Amino acid sequence: MSRTTVNKCNNSNLEECVTCEKKAGWTAVYANLALALFKAFIGYISGSKAILGDALFSFKDFIASLVVVIGIKVSGKPADEQHPYGHGKVEFVALFLISIGLIVSTIFLFIHSVKGIWYCFHGGSSAPRLIAFWAAIISVVANFKLAQFLGCVGDKLKSPSMLANARHNHSDAISSIMVAVAVLGARLGGMVFLDPLVALIEAVCLMGMSIEMLNDSLKGLFDFAVHPETVDRVESIAKLVPGVRKVSRVVARQLGQGVWIDMTIKIDHAQSHQEGYIIGQHVKESIQAALGDNTSVNVILEPYMP
Repeated sequence: MSRTTVNKCNNSNLEECVTCEKKAGWTAVYANLALALFKAFIGYISGSKAILGDALFSFKDFIASLVVVIGIKVSGKPADEQHPYGHGKVEFVALFLISIGLIVSTIFLFIHSVKGIWYCFHGGSSAPRLIAFWAAIISVVANFKLAQFLGCVGDKLKSPSMLANARHNHSDAISSIMVAVAVLGARLGGMVFLDPLVALIEAVCLMGMSIEMLNDSLKGLFDFAVHPETVDRVESIAKLVPGVRKVSRVVARQLGQGVWIDMTIKIDHAQSHQEGYIIGQHVKESIQAALGDNTSVNVILEPYMP
């Protein structure tokens, strides 16, 4: 991935970054698959357990990216009769599937790493070839670039799945650094146990990350509330609209890439139904202008009695 693409997304507005999103998903899929196959091949010919574990990380990211691409495609569909509130939760379903896959992968990696350490102290292992070191360096650069790009798109669009993929690639870059150090230590320093030890550390880190992701996905599936500062901002915006006497209730929840807001405002009891409708529309448009087009606002009008 080029530096130009990353900088373009960093300096763009939301519309330009939406264009980046269409490419970001498939870019992550192809890049992670290529990294997984590359590191698996190098791990096989070099005898490095650590880089084989690193290949598992990238293969996990490939599956995660593929699920996200499917999730984004479905969540972007407009509301219909069967789904009147849209398809926003598909992203959290994707995140849930990713986390379950991570947990299963981590268990296998953990068992494999413990066995590797045991074999090292019983004369059953040898130092990996130096080619594993150079493969790890290539992985570091590629993963950092990919994490930067996906993080940009995820931040702009507030996509939980895209941000999760960015975190995956960032953790993979750190993992690859550890692999490079382990290979040098085993090859040049005679500390053969470092190779499976790094694989064990990878498993522990991956388990913590997968549990955190599982928790985030469950929050999304059960309509977790947005940050209190966002609620305060919505209330402040509504109060600035002419005709709004009071904001009596604001409830907001995250829904995929967007926010769903239910609010109750009070207007002068002497105003007509048409005037109240216009005020409600102004409130809705003002909030959407501030928070983005992915924001859905439901406004309930009540008479204000001094």
